[in-house]
Amino acid sequence: MKLSVLFLICSLSMTYAAESYAQKTMISLEVRNETVGTVLEKLKKESGFDFFFNNKHVDLKRIVSVSANNNNIFKILDQIFAGTNVKYSVLEKKIILSTEIVQGIQQEQNKVTGIVKDANGEPIIGANVIVKGQSTGTITDIDGRFVLDTPKDAVLQITYIGYVSQEVKVSGKKELNVVLKEDTETLEEVVVVGYGVQKKANLTGAVSSVKMDEILGDRPVTSVSNVLMGAMPGLQVTGTSGQPGAEMSFNIRGVNSINEGAPLVLVDNVEMDINMLDPNDIESISVLKDAASSAIYGARAAFGVILVTTKKGMKDTRFSINYSNNFSFSKPSNLPHKATPLQTVQAYKDMGTVSYQTGQNVDTWLELLKEYNTNSSNYPDGYAVVDGLRYSLQETDLLNDMMETGFQQTHNISVGGGNKSISYRMSAGMVNQNGILVTDKDSYKRYNISSYIRSDIHSWITPELDIKYANSHSELPYTSASYGIWGAAVAFPSYFPLGNMELDGEILPINTPHNFINLSAPKENDRNDLRIFGKLTITPFKDLKIIGEYTFNRKTREITTFDKKFAYAHGANFRKEQSVSNSKYEIENRATNYNAFNVYANYNKTLGKHDIGIMAGFNQESNSYKMMKASRTDMINEDLPSLSQATGDYKNSDEFEEYHVRGLFYRINYSYAGKYLLETNGRYDGSSKFPKENRFGFFPSVSVGWRVSEEQFMEWSKVFLSNLKLRGSYGNIGNQSIEPYAFIPGMDSPLANWVVNGQATTTLAPPALVSNSFTWEKVSTLDFGFDLGLFNNRLNVVFDWYQRDTKGMLAPGMELPGVLGAKAPLQNSADLRAKGWEISLDWNDRIGNVQYYLGFNLYDSRTKITKYDNEVGLLGKDSDDNLIYRKGMELGEIWGYTTDRLYTTEDFDSQGKLKNNIPKVEGYNPNPGDILYVDFDGNGIINNGKNTSNEPGDTRIIGNDTRRYQYGIRGGATWKGISLSFILQGVGKRDLWLMNELFYPHYDAYSTLFDSQLNYWTPEHTNSYFPRLYEKAEGNTKANQKPQTRFLQNGAYLSIRNISLSYTFPIKLIKPLGITNLSVFFSGENLLTFDHLPKGIDAERVVTDNLGQRGFTYPYMRQFSFGINLSL
Repeated sequence: MKLSVLFLICSLSMTYAAESYAQKTMISLEVRNETVGTVLEKLKKESGFDFFFNNKHVDLKRIVSVSANNNNIFKILDQIFAGTNVKYSVLEKKIILSTEIVQGIQQEQNKVTGIVKDANGEPIIGANVIVKGQSTGTITDIDGRFVLDTPKDAVLQITYIGYVSQEVKVSGKKELNVVLKEDTETLEEVVVVGYGVQKKANLTGAVSSVKMDEILGDRPVTSVSNVLMGAMPGLQVTGTSGQPGAEMSFNIRGVNSINEGAPLVLVDNVEMDINMLDPNDIESISVLKDAASSAIYGARAAFGVILVTTKKGMKDTRFSINYSNNFSFSKPSNLPHKATPLQTVQAYKDMGTVSYQTGQNVDTWLELLKEYNTNSSNYPDGYAVVDGLRYSLQETDLLNDMMETGFQQTHNISVGGGNKSISYRMSAGMVNQNGILVTDKDSYKRYNISSYIRSDIHSWITPELDIKYANSHSELPYTSASYGIWGAAVAFPSYFPLGNMELDGEILPINTPHNFINLSAPKENDRNDLRIFGKLTITPFKDLKIIGEYTFNRKTREITTFDKKFAYAHGANFRKEQSVSNSKYEIENRATNYNAFNVYANYNKTLGKHDIGIMAGFNQESNSYKMMKASRTDMINEDLPSLSQATGDYKNSDEFEEYHVRGLFYRINYSYAGKYLLETNGRYDGSSKFPKENRFGFFPSVSVGWRVSEEQFMEWSKVFLSNLKLRGSYGNIGNQSIEPYAFIPGMDSPLANWVVNGQATTTLAPPALVSNSFTWEKVSTLDFGFDLGLFNNRLNVVFDWYQRDTKGMLAPGMELPGVLGAKAPLQNSADLRAKGWEISLDWNDRIGNVQYYLGFNLYDSRTKITKYDNEVGLLGKDSDDNLIYRKGMELGEIWGYTTDRLYTTEDFDSQGKLKNNIPKVEGYNPNPGDILYVDFDGNGIINNGKNTSNEPGDTRIIGNDTRRYQYGIRGGATWKGISLSFILQGVGKRDLWLMNELFYPHYDAYSTLFDSQLNYWTPEHTNSYFPRLYEKAEGNTKANQKPQTRFLQNGAYLSIRNISLSYTFPIKLIKPLGITNLSVFFSGENLLTFDHLPKGIDAERVVTDNLGQRGFTYPYMRQFSFGINLSL
């Protein structure tokens, strides 16, 4: 069947469906004495139809009245155009108004007729044909034809989804033949890969790429990390703090090694801290996820590679100025809410407390609180004094007392342009972020400057110079006092007094977070980052390019900390205390010099159907790091801290660190007929982090691809199939993410615990044992995937499945005899295997004047240990608090007890003794309300047996804290300059064990209660979630807090990461002002999170962040922002 017949059937179907819709859609419209133009606008909003017409045919200023109650659109149009010769026709949801219905070619004077076809000669139905600069337009009919009145010098704009838009000059012509080319941008798009770029269509490795302008939008972010969260599958972005200037960490495809590590981040081919970049200076980001794509970077790429390409100037472009700003206001997105003073003291009584802290009688306290709640005027100071004891009564909010609305502003300006031989771009950016604490000491400032120039000195030689500089300064109030500022705000009870207190005639500030913030000194962090990048490209002949690159990067940091000494009144025991016993001033200076040299050549040749690409090169890098730190106690003047102006103990230390990398690398690409693809990469790498005899390694990879959609036998699918490519890859990578001198037996010189002649003695610790076979960890990755494009690439699907084996991980070898007196040395003795998959779907389309897109990505990964020297399967952690691994262990697994129920009074005899055959936790005697666990081994004692996987007693694997099914959703639409976009991000499955102050009531002797913790056991309330509570968190508290199924939490969540609304002004309004683009926007960041956790516990924080889970660190922020984008 010919495509023209198929198009005819589809068109007739659409026309019938449109007319059926128009007939069935009932509209009510009442207008009196309004213009036709106004009525059509109202009708458009009510019906959803777009109107196309020529101003010469339709008098928009004619006054009409319309009265319609549940009429279809045809009857309403009859009323509007009664008495005129205006007719109308319907195609899809478009209505064409003319003096004669458009059906095929209509020969009239002053008309331009035409036909729009695709490259195969098939008519394009429903293409938009508009006179440039006017609202006059029409659409093509079922034969691809159109008729339109135009001025003789008019320019027609022809557009259709899936095809490249085209402008055609009329130039007095009466007939036009227009051929639209298929929009193959998604296939022709180039993606940055190692030491070069490749067409997306020819990629055979697992690479995800995003353009920064598309994902940054108008978001109020200060670093690139925030933007990448949920942006692409397989990339996990996590953070632990919402502090101004806080950095986030990256992970690609889960755990690669038990020795941790992070992806290699390269900015324009060399290492650089991505958090020091201005997001506005970034062009695109590529993530290399499998060995085939990242093996070219060798030993540094074991954890994947993030390639950042910054914006450059463009040749043959006019001089332009771009300016953008962003002003935002922030508040914490998730704070805990404490129980009221009455609820808190009632809990003390329920625990069995008679007198609290400094002797307050709990019964007296309860009566006072009840009286205060009834008539607070009896106690205007918020407390009562009975028998010389102070009872706090007023409810306070320490968190709100220490916070205010945060404010942030960012500015970026850039200039750029170029002629035939020179291109340039310069930019400057500023971030000024004031936090939420009630002080000006809570801040982050950063200044970025970037300068780029490229010049074609000759047709065969092109030098480039790129200089980037960043300076940042951050401050945060610091105190080493117990709990710290955030810990005190969370842990202190809701009756803790505010302000000042008089003690023995002296008025002192109470130890509230608010007072500590203003009395303490800030911890200051100054950073400078200078990068000079030079590049020279030589093209001796057409198919060969030789490129040389040199980078110098100088990074310095100065950290000053002053732990200030001041007196305060303790709000719980009402005594005068000191913040610290001795004030302490500390200065730390760090400096890093990084040098990188690359030289490589690219050769590309096409011989008939054979496309060959060869790239080979040399890389050498060196990194030297120095640190010096000095501190001294007891300042002479607490307001002028200085090392020289102190009288107490001093301490100093330093570090020197250096490593080098050298490697030869290559890549060979081969393509036959654009259908069969082959790529091989390799690198011979050497690293100074290993001994000479084990320093070098070869890491190759190979990948293949088959563009099935280009095969002759797939011609039948061209109607809907735009692209189908199958991919497969396998490769090896080394891992050098270890300390530089781990293979050298070193000695430490700590101070001894004893004193000789009034001074601590310096000692030497014996060196640890080192294995003589110390070498690389090796990572092998197998990857299969496909790329699918449908409906002129409006829908794109990318899927990958992978298996990654890490062999020879550094781990303690087999246990050595204790008489040796040293731990087993690290050896390449452990293996692990990770399996996972990822998928992304992207849809881009247009409906009338609305351009919209929707993207979704999802990925999952699981990791198991396949080899480890732990034959008995020991569980838990070692003496250094390091996790103990074993063969068969799945990373993230949580061991614990299975909760049966709470003990009841029926479980005990009349003497209060536990009845026979009812188990109890080893070492504890339960009471009614305590937790009863399942006794799996039936011995009547609840314990973990020998604490091994073979003999775990009554413990079992009860969950896993690995993030599973991580996903991101983004979408947006644009209509007549108005744009709306959103970003969602979340985790589908995760188990969390959260035994801390925010989760468990009266977790320890000094923690308070929150309103989410009030469902605890009492003799009158036995059907509770939490067990009975004990005074000072003693008794059976620890037995009730053991890891168990009852308190295992669901860590899945969905976060509304961003919603943005912007408006771009029409060019005809701003062009007279010399402005080429002007837009305003409003944006909300981190707006709402749906989770299953108690208020105050953030589901996004990593499980190892103990302080974050407890709420003892800076919370994440919810931000609302506005700003402008301006181009001249």
